[in-house]
Amino acid sequence: MENTNELHKDLSLQSLTLCLDPDQIRQLLATIDFRENDVFRHTFGSEDEISKKIRIAYLSDLFLCRLVRTSTMNTEPVKSHRGEKGVRFDLLIKAEDDQGNIMVINLEMQNYQMSDSLAIRSQGYLSRIVADQLCVGDPYEFNPVIQVMLTNHVPQIQKNDGYLHDYRYTKEEKAVPLPDERCRILWVEMDKLEALEKKPVEEWRISEKIHYMIRFSHVAEKQKIIQELSEKEEIIQMMEEKKMDFLRDTNLALARMRAKFDERDEQVVYEKGIAKGKMIGKEEGLLEGKLEGQKMLVKLVLRQRMVLNEWEEKQIDELDGETLLDLIQSLDAIQSSEDFQRQIHDKVNQNVHMKQTVLNR
Repeated sequence: MENTNELHKDLSLQSLTLCLDPDQIRQLLATIDFRENDVFRHTFGSEDEISKKIRIAYLSDLFLCRLVRTSTMNTEPVKSHRGEKGVRFDLLIKAEDDQGNIMVINLEMQNYQMSDSLAIRSQGYLSRIVADQLCVGDPYEFNPVIQVMLTNHVPQIQKNDGYLHDYRYTKEEKAVPLPDERCRILWVEMDKLEALEKKPVEEWRISEKIHYMIRFSHVAEKQKIIQELSEKEEIIQMMEEKKMDFLRDTNLALARMRAKFDERDEQVVYEKGIAKGKMIGKEEGLLEGKLEGQKMLVKLVLRQRMVLNEWEEKQIDELDGETLLDLIQSLDAIQSSEDFQRQIHDKVNQNVHMKQTVLNR
């Protein structure tokens, strides 16, 4: 079966890098949205050299400093007691500047309509990052914490107030920073970045180019600008490379999943031949345990091509193993909600018909 996996791997990578011309590759990359959590973490939160360079360039320009090192931290703090509310950060980064100063940076991607509770959650996250640096018996000493909240827009903020909003502890009358202030929140309204189009891309800051790429790289109407950014800016080229890397990983995972289904079928046939009942029951139990992970992977693949709504996710969750296998074999034909509904309808009806035929014999 290892040979089968390697064959699938070779075919998936060749189809992405050898069989497509540059325009087709760009069209394929445009199906991936950086605002999706998995893509966002893969681009900014990996520990490979490309992600590190993207992080340093982005954060250095955003904070107007010169960072020299960054590394990712644990995004799921351990609970200290049973009733404690759990926290899962999108990205938590430890950074060092050229003066040796250390800071902790929390990047949060909020790709949905803002709710009133999000500002409260933002402050809760910031407080948790500070508290996790404090230990019993030690003084109240902690590294500065900066939280970057990336969102499409903030309804409470006026439209003409710009896209970047800096919140700190300050004296209310004259906005004087708190002495030894170490906490800061930056809200980034990415929808407002369209205003950048009024000036040449050469005049954009690096962080503005990256923000624009995050928000609009998948938007068909913005592809001319995205291509111009990619041709003129190395960091944007790196972001597209991370997209391609993510696409490879996704297609490779799909190919391996298909190979695993093939391997499962061979194993089931073999076990039916040597031990009816007991061994088959064991195999079926194992398959049931893997079903949830397979459904999650199918959702991941489809999210690169379309927006999965609640009904569509529920349809996948309710599939049995046989129908899920049929759907996987037809994933390449699903590019839209209409394709998905048609495939689901056909697969479910087909399997119901087959089962009914068997029962009538």
